Parts: sequence; structure tokens; C-alpha cells
Amino acid sequence: MRVLLSDGGRHLASQSGYGQLAAGIWRHLPSQGHEIVLKPDDEVDVCLYVCPPSGIRPCGVPAATVAFTMHELEELPESKSDWVTILNGVDLVLTPTEWNREIWQRLGVTTPIDVVPLGVETAIYRPAKTPSFTVFTAHENLGSGSSRENWRDTLQAFYTAFRGRSDVELLVKTWRWKPDRWAQEKIEMASQLEMDLADAPPTAVMDDELSADEMRRLYQECWLFLKNANREGWGLPASEAVACGARVAASRIQPLLSHLPSDTAWFSVGDVDGLTEILRTHHAEYLEAMAKMHAYTWSRTAEAVGASISKRFTPAPAG
Repeated sequence: MRVLLSDGGRHLASQSGYGQLAAGIWRHLPSQGHEIVLKPDDEVDVCLYVCPPSGIRPCGVPAATVAFTMHELEELPESKSDWVTILNGVDLVLTPTEWNREIWQRLGVTTPIDVVPLGVETAIYRPAKTPSFTVFTAHENLGSGSSRENWRDTLQAFYTAFRGRSDVELLVKTWRWKPDRWAQEKIEMASQLEMDLADAPPTAVMDDELSADEMRRLYQECWLFLKNANREGWGLPASEAVACGARVAASRIQPLLSHLPSDTAWFSVGDVDGLTEILRTHHAEYLEAMAKMHAYTWSRTAEAVGASISKRFTPAPAG
């Protein structure tokens, strides 16, 4: 559909709530298959007004009219007494909550009303941590049989937990490693698990010498820091991760047991199944957190707007 968008002269300005709403619809509604224009023309199918009822002006074209509007009180003051009449003159009202719909109906609005929650721009309003599921670990001598880290178990658990997923990553910080052996091990691990290498979840290795600031960023941006050691003198990276606020999973050995916090996810040395389950549990928590963060986005708002106008105004196919 061709949609004329009007926000009552706010010019999509972020300083205005209606302006932000109109801007979010303007950016994301085209992904629903609709075309947006900001000036009237004879090809417009829907005039969408994103503003208080007092800002609605006839668009001058024979198109369906939709008002996306809201009100913060349960009654209309005298200065807004004509709002019900205005809303009864449009074809569809969109409002952000069920409470808003009940208020409009109680005030006398008889036009059909759909509830469309407002969103936020998640490209701007996001957490300090990168919203991706990264498992960060430090394995000395990666690819070597002399490593104090059970890196094969780490790889097996990660491959088993996330077979076929591309939206996760195992990031390994290493030194004195064997790149060729690591590459071959990934091939062999996929074969052992009867997995096509194309279905193996992504891994990345860093052997750069990193500054404290760079290490802090990695700890802060990972979803989980993993310490899979078979022996350890102290385990400083795990302590650094805790200091940076990272979630930690660690092998149940001393001296890690002596100083890592009580909410550490512990697994026994060599317990690949246990580590696999920890990874899956943390990933489920990650997905739940992302669902909460992204429950209200302009993309979802635009999707609901598009669904409403399509449902109400798209002609039924002939026959």
C-alpha cells in the first residue's frame, strides 16, 4: 500500500514523542511491503496521522484515514472536547495500550481501534555490552597436548550445544598456540560429532598481545567467560572476568573453588556433557534477555501498523 504519513508538523523530530513514533514508522514500515510518502498524491491508499486528534487535517485525496494517537487522562478537558468527533471521522484508530483503547471507547469513540505498542530504536538504545552470544575463554597452548586448558572439551561442548547456529561465537584468547592443529581439530571434531563443517558454530582465535583496556573490553562484551582448566595456580583471567562483571563458568578444581564467586557455573574436569548443558542454559538466558530488551522496537511497531492497515483496507481477492 502507498501510505501518506503525517505527524502534525513535527517533521519526524526526535524531541517529540509523536515525532519519534512517526520516524520509527517511516524507517521500518517499508520493510513490511508498504511505500511511504510525506506529501499527498492521487495514488495514496492510506493517510496515516501520527499526532493528537487536533493535528489531523484532511489529506485531500480519496484514501482511508488512520489516526495513531493517545491520551494520558481518563477524561477529555474542555479544550479537547472535539477529539471524539474527530476520531469518529476516521476509518481506524491505532493506540498504544489496551488501557488507551478502553478510554477511547468509554469516551465515545466508535471507530475500530487496534492496539499497537510503541517501540524504541535499538540501534541507539542498547546495553554497553554487545548484544551477541559470545563465549570468551583463554587457552594457553591452544592446539597443543601440553595445554593446561581442556580446549578439546571446550570445542566439543560448544559444537554440541550450538550445532547449526551461526548467531553464537566461541572466542579464544591464546598464546604459544598451534594454528594448524587447531584447524585440523575442528575438522576432526565435526566428523566425530557427525556434523557437516558448515553446521559448526563460529569460532575465532586471538593471539595478539592485548592491552589491559582491550582485555577489559573483551570481558565486558562477552556473555560468558569460560575457564576450562585441568590444573591451575590461581586462574587470573577468571578473576579479571569477575571484576568486569562477566558471568563465569569454570572447572571444579582448586584453587578456582577457593576464590571464584558462589554463582559460578561449575562443571567437573572432563565433563563435556555438563559443560554442554551450562552453555545451553546460558544461551537460553541470553535469548530471554534479548526478548526482554527487544520486546518494544520501532520495527515491531511498524510491523503491527502494517498488519492493521493491510487487514482493514486491502481489497479481498476477486472470486
